[in-house]
Amino acid sequence: MPLQRRLNLGDALLLIIGNVIGAGIFTTSGFLAGELPHPWLFLGIWLLGGALTICGALTYAELAGMYPLAGGDYQYLKAAYGRWAGFLLGWVLFWVINPGSIAALAIGLVSYLALFVPGLGGAEAKLLAVAVILLFSWVNYRGIRLSGTTQNVFTLGTVLTLLALIGFGFCSDAGSWQHRTAAAPPTGSLSKLFATPMIAVIFTYSGWFAAAYIGSEIKNPRRNLPLSLILGTLCVTLVYLLINLVYLYALSIERLQGTVNVAQKAMTVLFSPVVAGLVSVPIMLAIAAGINATILTGARVSFAMGEDGVFWTRLKEVHAVYRTPACAVLSQALLACLLVLLGTFNQLLGYVVFVMLLSSIASGVALFVLRRRQPDLDRPYRTWGYPLLPLLFVATYLWIAVQIGWANPGTSLLGIFIALTGLPFYLWKQNGSRADNYQALQD
Repeated sequence: MPLQRRLNLGDALLLIIGNVIGAGIFTTSGFLAGELPHPWLFLGIWLLGGALTICGALTYAELAGMYPLAGGDYQYLKAAYGRWAGFLLGWVLFWVINPGSIAALAIGLVSYLALFVPGLGGAEAKLLAVAVILLFSWVNYRGIRLSGTTQNVFTLGTVLTLLALIGFGFCSDAGSWQHRTAAAPPTGSLSKLFATPMIAVIFTYSGWFAAAYIGSEIKNPRRNLPLSLILGTLCVTLVYLLINLVYLYALSIERLQGTVNVAQKAMTVLFSPVVAGLVSVPIMLAIAAGINATILTGARVSFAMGEDGVFWTRLKEVHAVYRTPACAVLSQALLACLLVLLGTFNQLLGYVVFVMLLSSIASGVALFVLRRRQPDLDRPYRTWGYPLLPLLFVATYLWIAVQIGWANPGTSLLGIFIALTGLPFYLWKQNGSRADNYQALQD
């Protein structure tokens, strides 16, 4: 039984925006101001990060148009390098990345809820995080349309709240446009645009490929998938630039340096401590949107693996009434709840960051591989600026991967080892499939 195409361009667009905008945009800017102590460098790195992310979106847009199926990167790696490559990514996504991300986001949401519920912590916080995971998983279990609507509500809430902060922030008389001017940047600051600050910015933009994972459930996917990827990254880049401009309007670059709760401090200056306290609202909405988006997209990878027969075949089962990958959603929820209760999700996610980067690099290279191997394959969208823009995307992610691998060689190698643990299972499944086919021929 196939999945249903019930999501439109607007749904795909809001899925991307909701999956990208998270707590990072409310906290990362203080670190960047310390590393880039000049207003135009501070704003420039957000623009540069957005431009590089758009290069990635343009690259994925062609791949998504060619393979409008559930699974995203899994499908692209499989098409370019073989089933084993897609499987290894899916293996890490199933056991670590997706449940670990859901667990981390659920704990993050509960930590903000604790601001309104004094004394919430310890075992109670973990149980509440489990309840959050089960609630959002139930929403995704009950239907793609319900899941899409839930995503739209939380994402629109986040975006509208941010736009209100931006609009009212610029109208406040407490800020100063003089904060945009400063003396010449310190020697060596320009080179830092491509150092550690860029890694932080790229990770704040991460998640821009979310719509590619639900290709089997988007209407007119050969048009809407590429369009959602491009428009989604453009919208996020604009919002990020504007909110950082508000920060700079409220605070000088010197006062921004080292500030963790940047948004709250900026709103205190522009309005009052009471208004600043409301900053937690868009953060909670953004985290909730991230939880729903991760549950929605993550289950489609294991569903695609089950459908291909390289993983447990029950994961391909589609609910007869709700038309969702029910077993995939439930399996993911159970793993996420287990990681919350064990408290190991942060360590596991730290191990596989390197693998996540390698998978994005491999998907970018897949565009070149498929252009060469299958030049006649129908491409409803062809990447604008090919081959330069895809090369920029691949080179950027490769540079970041090298930086992380050099700084944490043990952790990075452990992440690769976790991915490779899937090889015995893959070979076992392949041998089992061959044996079944041979027996069928004999019969």
